[in-house]
Amino acid sequence: MKFWNGFKIFWIIYLLFFAIGLPLILHYGGDHHQSDYQMMNTSASEAFILLGLGTALWFIVFIYYIKQFLIIPLSKKNGFNRFLQRGEKRNGTVSEEFDFLDSKPNQRSFDVGSTIGIFLDREPKTPYIEIDGQVLKWNTKTIVLNVIGLILLIALAGGILVYTYINESHGYGWRYLYFWHPYIIIPGSFIFNFCLFFDITKGLFSKYLGKFSKPDILLFGKQPRR
Repeated sequence: MKFWNGFKIFWIIYLLFFAIGLPLILHYGGDHHQSDYQMMNTSASEAFILLGLGTALWFIVFIYYIKQFLIIPLSKKNGFNRFLQRGEKRNGTVSEEFDFLDSKPNQRSFDVGSTIGIFLDREPKTPYIEIDGQVLKWNTKTIVLNVIGLILLIALAGGILVYTYINESHGYGWRYLYFWHPYIIIPGSFIFNFCLFFDITKGLFSKYLGKFSKPDILLFGKQPRR
C-alpha cells in the first residue's frame, strides 16, 4: 500500500511537470511565439484546424478524467448489485474490486483469510452496502477533490486559450497557434501519459507486485488468499 501511494504521488508530480510545466517553460522561456510574418502567411483554415485539434484533445482529457475519477468511483458501490437478485440466493462465488476505508483497522477485520458479513440492498432509491453492520458510503472528500481537479483542468484550458489570444494574436486571430503550442501539446501530453504510459505501468505493477490500492472482496464474505 505504501509503495502504491508513493508511486501515485510520484506520478502526479511527474505528470504536472512534463504535461503542463515543461510545455509552458519551453514556449515562454524559449520565446517560441509566431512572428507577425509567420501569422500573415498562415491561412485561416490552418488556424481553425489547429484550434479544433487543441479543443478536441482537451475534450478527450475531460472525458477521460470524468470517467476515471468521477463515473467509475461513483458506480463502484452499485457494482455488486448486478450479482444479486432480491429474495434469491445464488450459488457460487463472485469476486469484485471495491474501495473502502476501514474505520477500525486495529481489529484487523479485513486481513487475508478473514470472514466478514456483507449485505447488499438493490432498492433503486437508496442503494447501499453493509460490511459487518457498517454502511458503506462514498468518500465525499475524494469526490469533492476530484470535482475540483476537473474544474482546474477546465480553467487551465480556458485560461491558456484566453491568455495566449490576448497576448500573442496581435490582431491576427487564431493564426498564432502552431502544432507545439501549449494549448495543443498540454492535452496531448495528458493523453499520452494517461492512456499509454500510466495504464501500461499500472498494469505491470498490478501483475507482478500485486494490487496495492484495492482489496478484493467476495460476495459471500471471504477474502481470497494470495
